[in-house]
Amino acid sequence: MSAVDVDERPLRARFVTLDAAVDPVAGVVVYEAKDPGKAVDDAIKSGSPAPYGAVLWDSATDVARALFRHDLSGRRVLELGCGCGLVGVVCAVRGARVLCTDVDLHTLTATSRAAADAGVVVEVAAFDMMGAEPLPLVDGEAATDVIIADVLYEPRLAAAAARRTIEAVKRGARVIVGDPDRAGRRDFLRLIKDAGHDVDFGATLGLDVATGTICVVEPR
Repeated sequence: MSAVDVDERPLRARFVTLDAAVDPVAGVVVYEAKDPGKAVDDAIKSGSPAPYGAVLWDSATDVARALFRHDLSGRRVLELGCGCGLVGVVCAVRGARVLCTDVDLHTLTATSRAAADAGVVVEVAAFDMMGAEPLPLVDGEAATDVIIADVLYEPRLAAAAARRTIEAVKRGARVIVGDPDRAGRRDFLRLIKDAGHDVDFGATLGLDVATGTICVVEPR
């Protein structure tokens, strides 16, 4: 099933500033659910996954702004739990080949629309981070960068994010995790450190240390 197979979720446009120091201001448009409450109700009624990606979260914006400062030409980016698709679209704007994935198919529709508005190509696919399937390839090759932005909502998701992080770094990918200190952060860090990686959330990718929203796990 693809994003075009699901009933349309009414969307609203939101402009996200990436660099206010240039004229005109650099930014992209993303699409959130017009009525997030209804999105939640619809998911409950249908037994669908929780629509976390119905709105844009601040830590995804932090990751996107940090990556916007870098030339990503030649990079292959896989985003897990892409939500509105901001990070993936920004990576494509900066020259990367991008595959955005999510378990909520409505978010893939929103991501494709944002990519089209930005004039870039972003592939989208349904993928359950908590499933058993291996990480998908980007253009037939392993990703050089895996993005996980604001998914550490609770222990099960945090454990899945840790498992996927370890899987990605074993393939040689850099993993960039954004999190505003949600309930699963401690579990995520514990599992990553148990796997032998000395990491934490802090000043990375040029962000102010005070934000504490980005963790980068590098391949060995």
